[in-house]
Amino acid sequence: MAEEQACLVRARSDSESSSKLGSFGSITRTMTYTEDRLTGAEGAGEPGNVSVPTASPPEQVPDGNESGELLDYNDSSVLEQFHEDALRQAGCGLSQARVLLAVTLAIAGASLELAAIPFVLPSAEIELCILPHEKNWLVLISLVGGSLGAVGWGALGERLGRRRTLLSCLAVNAVFAAIAAFMPTYGTFMMARFCSSIGSGGTASVGYTYCGEWCARARRRRALALLAAGAGAGALLAAALAHAVLPDTGADALRENKEHFSAWHRYLLLCTLPILASLVSLIWTQESPRYLLDVGREVDAMMVYQSIHSSNQFRVCGKAEVAAGAGDAEYRLGELALPGKRRPPALHHVRHSVKMFWQAFFQLFSSPYRSTTVSLGGILLFSMAIQYYLSSYVPATVVSAENEQFEAAKRWITNESFVNEHYNETLENAQFVGVAFRDCSFRDMIVSHVTFQNCTFTNVSFSNIMSSFTMFKDSVFINSSIIDTDMEVGRELSECVLSGSVVRGIRGGCARHADLRSHLAGLRAEQAHAARAALAGAALALLPHPTTVRPTVILCAACIVVSPSIYFTRDETVLYIIEAVYRLLVTLIFYNVGLDVVDSYPANLRCTAHGLILSVAYMGGAIVKGAGEACASLSTLLCALLALAATALSLYKR
Repeated sequence: MAEEQACLVRARSDSESSSKLGSFGSITRTMTYTEDRLTGAEGAGEPGNVSVPTASPPEQVPDGNESGELLDYNDSSVLEQFHEDALRQAGCGLSQARVLLAVTLAIAGASLELAAIPFVLPSAEIELCILPHEKNWLVLISLVGGSLGAVGWGALGERLGRRRTLLSCLAVNAVFAAIAAFMPTYGTFMMARFCSSIGSGGTASVGYTYCGEWCARARRRRALALLAAGAGAGALLAAALAHAVLPDTGADALRENKEHFSAWHRYLLLCTLPILASLVSLIWTQESPRYLLDVGREVDAMMVYQSIHSSNQFRVCGKAEVAAGAGDAEYRLGELALPGKRRPPALHHVRHSVKMFWQAFFQLFSSPYRSTTVSLGGILLFSMAIQYYLSSYVPATVVSAENEQFEAAKRWITNESFVNEHYNETLENAQFVGVAFRDCSFRDMIVSHVTFQNCTFTNVSFSNIMSSFTMFKDSVFINSSIIDTDMEVGRELSECVLSGSVVRGIRGGCARHADLRSHLAGLRAEQAHAARAALAGAALALLPHPTTVRPTVILCAACIVVSPSIYFTRDETVLYIIEAVYRLLVTLIFYNVGLDVVDSYPANLRCTAHGLILSVAYMGGAIVKGAGEACASLSTLLCALLALAATALSLYKR
């Protein structure tokens, strides 16, 4: 029986050049197809393979596809088969490495931007006069913006293309992240961060699909594991940059705040470097050929396949099947008859785009995809809710323990007299009761968490003082001066008597007290543990497992098992380790959900599905983080219930 090659032809096309595609470039290879899926040697794309078509190519174009609506399952499966075989012929090498590098940098930049917020808070709250209840909103606004960005950019990824959408969201992210570094007020800073997070929200929803479509199914697991590693690397880089750039303690931050462009502004600018690097890396990448096939741009898709093969002459993964001297060989993609698809008329383009936008969301909950959408969305929602809750609970528990130790270490000085004493070093955590100061001076220093009660100051000079939670109660000032300080009568000076004393040169500033007890060492340790756990999770994702094993079920069940440790732990390091264990499990769950999205949905729904799933997860994280921290017993119960819900949904997934 003579060999018959299928033809990649659309019954209707936008140009004559795309009506029939034949030989491109150079390798003597052909793709042959049947209507059934090819397996084993038949689908290997090797020279000499012969396949007999079991059914003639469709000659009539369905009315539904002529209008440009979404392809049905059969059309999508044929395109997917062609795409997989084309990637197998083109190989895995430099082309895929470029895409993976660009998207990994984008994921790392998004992770770095979110992980950087706790590090800038001690400095930003001093300079921007951020009130205690406003601090948490810096994280919440980023999660809300990421939620909106994930669903918006995900839907655009189906209309504009993966690469163009990724470029757009990265550009928005980079521009507003840089603007945020220069904002002088809390409101403008919040708005810039919100717009920046809208851009960063699209990196995962579009990036996972972009990389997944550039890699054949056999190598997709390893490729997407690199993206999971990028998230861990971004968090680790946030801690490293904080150690190198930011002041370590609250007192250092207060001193450094005098500079015109303080360290936290420079830190935020440095955090944009991975995003800028990703934008530059995308210059050397091309659009996903699977997307091009789906929108009817077969000629462009074939040129991308040819470019992939040309770039992959020297493979970086898989077997080196193409010899270095085979450059003059012919590269031939066989042809396959496919249903036609016509773009909507130009006058109705906007209306058609809106219709397709909503139709994609409705299709996610149609009968073929409803269980997948609900289960994957619920799994990621409940697992990431645990992660975001612990990111609030663990630091709050550590700070509470440190505050108890701080109060226990307070020095009490009672009914003493100090004459000709000169103080020029930080005075912290002390209580003076009934103390008399005569001919003393306090200058060029920081006074933090100090209370003077019923004290007498005679011929005492206060000059260039920065205070934090410092109070003078029922005290008497005789022939004393308080010059160039941030202390005010009625605020720090409460019910005090001023006799022959002067208070002038007060620097008007923030109406709140900056808590100088903060230090970044604990935050760096927490982020470092979590980042290393994420990197370990990415490494574990590379391990093979039997096809009968459902890893998501095991991971969600492991979250239930770990939850009791939250109740019994009060030690700082152990709390960081528990949070890191959860981060490892959630990283693997996030990776498996992303892999399932690429494998389970057709090309015209992948970005939309992943964007919707991530949007729900980010919004759930914002809700649990904004709700505040509960006691240890309730926190344990909450994490266990969330993990139980995720486990139930992972069992529900078909």
